[in-house]
Amino acid sequence: MAKKNPPNERSDADRRVRQCDRLARLMQLLHLISGRGRWDAAALAEELECSTRTIHRLLQTLSMAGVPWFFDEKIRAYRIRPGYKFPMLDTPTRTIKEKPEQTELIDLTNKLLQEGEAFANTLQKFLAALKESTDRKSD
Repeated sequence: MAKKNPPNERSDADRRVRQCDRLARLMQLLHLISGRGRWDAAALAEELECSTRTIHRLLQTLSMAGVPWFFDEKIRAYRIRPGYKFPMLDTPTRTIKEKPEQTELIDLTNKLLQEGEAFANTLQKFLAALKESTDRKSD
């Protein structure tokens, strides 16, 4: 017999879906403010289909993770500090570069980093389909 949660509690599956959705949104936010566009809170909220309050929560999460973002008053947009490299992404590359025979691994690592956005988009589509499927079942 399946254990039922009280009406005000989310199931583990629901929590995982929400966590994946938040992670995907966080990755997209990071990608956007690392790029060239002019992204203020309202534009980010519109692009990520969430509230400005959620954008501020995501920015706070980035701060807690040590990502040096700032609001550039001159262009009125959020940015990542110029020249900042993500330590966890940079360390393996430096270690690998010390061994020239592992260039294939470097190429694969770079390809994986470039395809991160595609992964985030696919994850969002998956989550939307999962939510739609869950909504249909509850009807």
